[in-house]
Amino acid sequence: MKLYLKYFLVIIIVLCITACTSIKEPKLVSLNNVVMHSSGDSFAVTTDITLYNPNIFALRSKDVKLELFIDSLFIGEILLMNDFYIRKQDTLSLKTKIILESKLFDQPLSLKDTLDLRVKGSAKVPFMPINHKFNANYQLLLSDLIDPLLENNLKESDIKFKEITIKKIRFSTVDILTTLAFKNNFNFDYTIKELNIEIFDSAAHTNLVGKSSIKNAIQVGRKSEVDIDSAVSLNTAKLGTSILKNLFKKTQTLFIKVNAIIVFNQIKVPVSILKQVDYNPITKEIKLQ
Repeated sequence: MKLYLKYFLVIIIVLCITACTSIKEPKLVSLNNVVMHSSGDSFAVTTDITLYNPNIFALRSKDVKLELFIDSLFIGEILLMNDFYIRKQDTLSLKTKIILESKLFDQPLSLKDTLDLRVKGSAKVPFMPINHKFNANYQLLLSDLIDPLLENNLKESDIKFKEITIKKIRFSTVDILTTLAFKNNFNFDYTIKELNIEIFDSAAHTNLVGKSSIKNAIQVGRKSEVDIDSAVSLNTAKLGTSILKNLFKKTQTLFIKVNAIIVFNQIKVPVSILKQVDYNPITKEIKLQ
């Protein structure tokens, strides 16, 4: 009887070791409902992540804490807001909270950057009294993390022309003053690093008739709005063809393109808006389309 018990224990141990070596890591399927919170220099991100369990058995764990790395750099903890239990070869949506270390933002990042993530943690295998420790690698575009945040807080309507006025009409130039309003819906500050305005005489955007550029950084406080004035001089020589086309009309039509770089915690986010402007050079009346 003791011999049978010994063999049984050996078989159990072998099965455990075999199962452990064959456990596959959960796969990241998607990130949704990303909300970022800030407190001073620290950030916390809550998001819904969907994981897939490729194993032929369930994975579960309670009070699990996962550590998140970029290569060898520790960037924060992933806290699970609900129980970690994924049925075999099935998916699970988890509400998570990621507390980010400020070191993540030590270097400027672009939305095109790919993050090589490493997640360390553990999960119990239900039919064995062990914790399987895993060290899984994932690749994630920074945009996959930030885009949902931008969609909710940085819409085209949050950057708009508040006013466009003709200041002076000369023989060679038409001086225009534009006022752009930037609305910050985030609960943290951001900086406008670059602001370029280009004006074209057609929707093809081939003939540039005027431009302006602001290089000085402009800070927009959390939950606030700032107005930015920019003077643009239109070259009437370049407007020649456009003027001839509209010789018998009361209005001239121009197309304005705005390109800006918004930066928060060294993450660079490019934004762009296009507007059609109809103006009457005699009455100086301007209408935005």
